[in-house]
Amino acid sequence: TKAEQWAANKKFLDRAIKRGESFNLATPLADMRKNSFYEEEVNYLLEKGYKLNEAGTMLIPGVE
Repeated sequence: TKAEQWAANKKFLDRAIKRGESFNLATPLADMRKNSFYEEEVNYLLEKGYKLNEAGTMLIPGVE
């Protein structure tokens, strides 16, 4: 189900966040489809303090 898939994606993201990893964007944010898992993942990372790098190609951990 969609809920199960999101739970698996979130688990993957949470583990990577814990390790302080950056995320390469497979698709430019301008081309992101509304209501997609990609949009959910990007929004989740932004909520967790991630920032877009200067080139706009990665989400990187925010500096606290």
